[in-house]
Formats: sequence, structure tokens, C-alpha cells
Amino acid sequence: MKKKGLGRGLGSLLKEEEFTIDETLLNVDINKLRARTDQPRKNFDDDSLRELAESIKVDGIIQPIVVRKVDDIYEIIAGERRFRASKLANISKVPVVIKNVNDRKARELALVENIQREDLNPIEEAISMKTLMDEYQLTQQELSEIVGKSRSYIANNLRLLTLSDYIKEFLISGDLSPSQGRTLLSLSSEEERKKYLDKLLAKEVNIRDVEKKAKSKKNEKSDIFITDVCEKLTEVLDAKVKIVSKKKGGKIEIDYLNEDDLQRIVDSLMNIYDLEE
Repeated sequence: MKKKGLGRGLGSLLKEEEFTIDETLLNVDINKLRARTDQPRKNFDDDSLRELAESIKVDGIIQPIVVRKVDDIYEIIAGERRFRASKLANISKVPVVIKNVNDRKARELALVENIQREDLNPIEEAISMKTLMDEYQLTQQELSEIVGKSRSYIANNLRLLTLSDYIKEFLISGDLSPSQGRTLLSLSSEEERKKYLDKLLAKEVNIRDVEKKAKSKKNEKSDIFITDVCEKLTEVLDAKVKIVSKKKGGKIEIDYLNEDDLQRIVDSLMNIYDLEE
């Protein structure tokens, strides 16, 4: 039996000594293993599992499955894919590393292990990130330091969770890329997002086309708003009003005929905002 710390990662969340873990390496009956019900990963590609099963038949399991002992069962913390492939390969015993941790620690380890995997789909990864942030009240920067991914990467992935379940399914299946999913978020309505989702899937448009559409819609809304404000101010002040938009902010121009007309406009403005003494 040996002691092994987790180093960076979750060791930075709690006191370092709380993350010193007893480990034991054994070969155990595969029927005594079970997956966690709160495992963040939900989707396992059948073809990929069959390929791994064939590899296991030839070379065995190279990397042990990480488990913890719960009564007479070994609960999987990390390595459910290897466990599933081993069952397909009809392997009777599998190598496991037993970690002596409680339920909370097991969940923490499973979440971090999932985030650091490369074969998770974007939604599974984002859910793992959000769960860890919520449970530990972490900022995106703190999570970045724990899991070794940039803050912008984490922020971009979390944005995908705001997409509708319908669009998320295409991210989960791999038909839609994360960058395409984020681009759809720039469109304001679900109807438009579904419309351009179909176009992206059919390769009728690309990300740049969707961005241009979103920008034109934004400009169109801005133009309508500015025109409406100009008309209202012109009516209230009985003077020509012009709004000049700039990259940042803008200015309002009000025409007046003479000093008396200027005073009239000032009085009108004061009355509007109830500033007259």
C-alpha cells in the first residue's frame, strides 16, 4: 500500500492532507464493478467501444480502472469506458486501483477526471465544469488553474449549455462543432438558430456566414431603435433631432432657430425629466 497525493487539481480546493489517498492495485472479478449513477459521461460510442474491446483481447487492459470499495462492490471512479469494453471482450477479471475515499471525494475525482479527458462530447464536458464550479463556488479562473485549461476555453464551453436541448443533441452526436454551436448563440431567436443549424449541417453556410447574419440583424435592430427615438424626440421637442452612432456611444444633435427657440427646447427637456425648480 502506498500514499499518493493528487498534486495540483483538487488539492487546491481543500487542505492538501485531505487529499492523501490510500491506493491498492488488484485484479478483481468484473461482475463486482459498477458505474456511478452520477457519472457526468452519458454517451459511449459503440464502434469505439468495439475497437477498444478488440484491443483488450489482444493486449489486455494497459491502464487500471480507478475504483473505491463500497460494501462488496467496487464503484468506478474513472475508467468506465475500459470497464464496458472489457465486458464486450468477455474479460472475467480486470486490474483496478482501489482508492480509499468517501462519496464526496469520489465524485470530485470523477468530475476532474472527466473534464481532463479528450473524448468527452462538449456538453458532457461543460456539465462537468459547471457541476464542479457550483459545488465548490469556483470562478472560471480558479477552475482553469485546477483542470489545466484556459479560462476562455472554460467560458466558451459553458456558453454551450444555454443552447436549446434540440441543438445540444447535435453537439452530443458530433454533427455540430462547439464553434458552430457558439456561433448559433449570436442569433437572437430559436427559430433562426434552427434555420441556420440546418444550413450548417447541410454545409450551405459556414460560421462566417452566420456571424454576418447575426451582425446585420443587430445593426437592423439598432437602426430601428435609433429611428424610433429620433421620431419621438422630434415630436416632443418640436425640433429636428439627429442621433449619430459611433463605435462606442454616439451623440444627439438638436437643431434650434435662435436663443428663444433654444430656451424653449431646454424648458421642454426639463419638464420631461421633472427638473424644473
